[in-house]
Amino acid sequence: MRTTGLWLSVVLLCACGPATRGDDVGDDDMGSGSGSGSGSGSGSGSNGETVFVYAHTATTLYRVDPDTLQVQMIAPFGWGSVGSDSMTDIAVDKNGEMIGISYSRVYRVDTTNAQTTLLSSSLGGTFNGLSFVPASMLGLTGDDVLVGTNNADGRVMRIDPTTGQATQVGNMGGAFTSSGDLVAVDGFGTAQTVPGSNGDVLAKLAPNTFAATSVGSGTGYGQIWGVAFWKSTVFGFTNQGYFVVSDPMTGTAMNVQQTNEMWWGAAVTTTAPVIF
Repeated sequence: MRTTGLWLSVVLLCACGPATRGDDVGDDDMGSGSGSGSGSGSGSGSNGETVFVYAHTATTLYRVDPDTLQVQMIAPFGWGSVGSDSMTDIAVDKNGEMIGISYSRVYRVDTTNAQTTLLSSSLGGTFNGLSFVPASMLGLTGDDVLVGTNNADGRVMRIDPTTGQATQVGNMGGAFTSSGDLVAVDGFGTAQTVPGSNGDVLAKLAPNTFAATSVGSGTGYGQIWGVAFWKSTVFGFTNQGYFVVSDPMTGTAMNVQQTNEMWWGAAVTTTAPVIF
């Protein structure tokens, strides 16, 4: 397995929630962007296309170059006729389409300008974790499946983005609940942050059942409300503004940078590259 070398490269670059995300407040540094560079570069996905990791606050969408770890603001979310809302999480499917949710609504999000299109005002639950999952991980074929998790129980719910209807498709089991987010990538699997005594804990979720298995004893960082994946590294974004990277084999994490943003979610396409 080649994770060691890739994890070392991240180290050298660094020398990359609850169901109610918090009060509906603006960003500490709205419109200023964050990170250490312009973010003009990008990664290359499994099909050779340009791919970014996305992160967001309640009000603003950002993109992250997964290779340089530079963060760049795209724009504040545009809510159209809704007026205003708070984006609690986002997900990106294999075609690069982004879906976002608030406490009660489902949106399609334009990744180039953060403008939203309302799909449903009847979200069937409150979720603090959101991700598309490859259909094969549910024993299905066809389009990716949108799933959500929450901090009240271990249920994993399939969400119909056009109606907001939520149907249970799995359970993390035991005392596992979502502490913030999950991510699924074809060839890697599904990872979820769960509560722990040493910050949030990374857990792997089994195909079909979504049964959780803890990886390590804790990341050392709490409120990791956004999770993404790239090559062999899990990206985490905390409500305290930390952008961290985690080794999916050990569950340990380290800080890439601390921003002025209160991160509420993150996402990457289900076809992000996997190198193990």
